[in-house]
Amino acid sequence: MAPRLPFTTFVLKLLAGIGGGVVGSLVILAISLVASSILTPFSEGFAETEYISPIFIFIIMMMVFLSSTGSNLLSTFLLAMTENEKYKRTSSAIYQIFIVSIIIFILMVPVYFITASINPAVIAYAMGLHILVTAQVSALILEIVSNYRYALVGVYGVTFSILVSAAVIFGIANFIANPAIILFLSLPIVWGSIAFTQSMVTGIYGWFARTYDKDFLATNTLYGNDYGKQVEDTDEEPKAKDEKGADFLRNN
Repeated sequence: MAPRLPFTTFVLKLLAGIGGGVVGSLVILAISLVASSILTPFSEGFAETEYISPIFIFIIMMMVFLSSTGSNLLSTFLLAMTENEKYKRTSSAIYQIFIVSIIIFILMVPVYFITASINPAVIAYAMGLHILVTAQVSALILEIVSNYRYALVGVYGVTFSILVSAAVIFGIANFIANPAIILFLSLPIVWGSIAFTQSMVTGIYGWFARTYDKDFLATNTLYGNDYGKQVEDTDEEPKAKDEKGADFLRNN
């Protein structure tokens, strides 16, 4: 059955996405206040000839990591709670999101140092890339792990939402030159866009699939040379070779 999205659920998802992003922004604000003396180049805008110390880069990395990870975990949890019947493996998704956040952070470490050596102002782009990538991967994990049947709908929705949020952030950057303000606004924008765009894609696809009676983005729908092949049922539990012995163990 094609997915449906009631208006109340749409509003709840939008609030959940923005709420998770706001929490991440509050983490950024707290770290900025605590380390305000070290983060002066960040709050006042970078100068091309300004020296950037390794301590500054480390604090920037930790600030983005903590804020984005907290925002990703909370946003995915809240989004999953708005549709319990749809997202059935939330705990597994959250574990995977936490693990991939650490991996992305490790991979981003050389990116921060390389950008700082090229031009301190480019660090802001590295921070934006870090936030966008982790948010996209987190949302995709939630859709793939917890919503297997319509994972493709989630992939389309999340991909479109990242493009929308990137366009909004770059648009704001044309009017606001302060990277601290842009970073503070980025998490609510990214997760609000994920909730809004993904919900819109789900609603439009559901209407289209019901209208034309074709669930063409369902995972078990086959095309081309795959048509007619047997689809593995991922929800079916693996059976033991000795079913009699397995039944004995289950009942005793």
